[in-house]
Amino acid sequence: MKKLAMIGLVVWGVGVAPLAAQEKIVVGGSGSLIEVIAEIAKAYLAKNPSDSIQVHMDSMSNTGGMEGVKMGRLNIGLVTDEPQGADKGKLVYKIVGRTPTAVAVNKGLPVTNLTEAQVCDIFSGKLKSWKEVGGSDAKIMIVTRNKDDANTDTIREKMTCFKTLQITPDAIPLVRGSEVLDALDKRPNAVAIVNVGTSLTDRQNVKTVSIDGVSPSPEAVQNGKYKFFNERGVVTLGAPQGTAKRFLDFVGGAEGQKILARRGVVSAK
Repeated sequence: MKKLAMIGLVVWGVGVAPLAAQEKIVVGGSGSLIEVIAEIAKAYLAKNPSDSIQVHMDSMSNTGGMEGVKMGRLNIGLVTDEPQGADKGKLVYKIVGRTPTAVAVNKGLPVTNLTEAQVCDIFSGKLKSWKEVGGSDAKIMIVTRNKDDANTDTIREKMTCFKTLQITPDAIPLVRGSEVLDALDKRPNAVAIVNVGTSLTDRQNVKTVSIDGVSPSPEAVQNGKYKFFNERGVVTLGAPQGTAKRFLDFVGGAEGQKILARRGVVSAK
């Protein structure tokens, strides 16, 4: 069974029949937005206690967010990509904000900055030891997501030397973003490409590094100095109506934006 944030009065599980006509709003999809959307939902329901919103707390990925909405199992899908192809005619997309994508390492590693060339040499396997980039004399351990990783896609899109790079076969592939962060937290020589958000800051032993001297801060994303970021958004089947519309208006309003900012999501306005 998937975990749900029990926000509201009605409990829904995974694998149930498509949603009925009642105003029971179910939200799920990309893990990068789940925790912050759950917090916003609690704030919304404190002001609108007669509404019901449930958030799937297990990541379904970007694809799962879109497919869940198309199949009628989700009212709102959390996504990291705008719908493409035939989905554009079915799904309405709205940007929620932007989150930095960064190269992250264990805090015990004495490396604070990498050039784009060094990032590419690390992930291709050309560089084998942290000593070659100012760290300790230890073997570099590369951790990746095995599929549907919007963070790696962002680096590939925006870092010239990474566009056609083949990540070394020595990399350790993991399924979930949380597993990648756990590996960074526990492995002193690990490195990975991650989303900079609450899930990262919850790991006390994980830090991000600057790229060419620019740190992946919300301010640097906002002013354009840091170019590696993902758009975070939601999709609905057609224009949102009723509770879904009211909730998404709340997400884009002052209180929702304040919660997003506190959790590292930069306003796209």
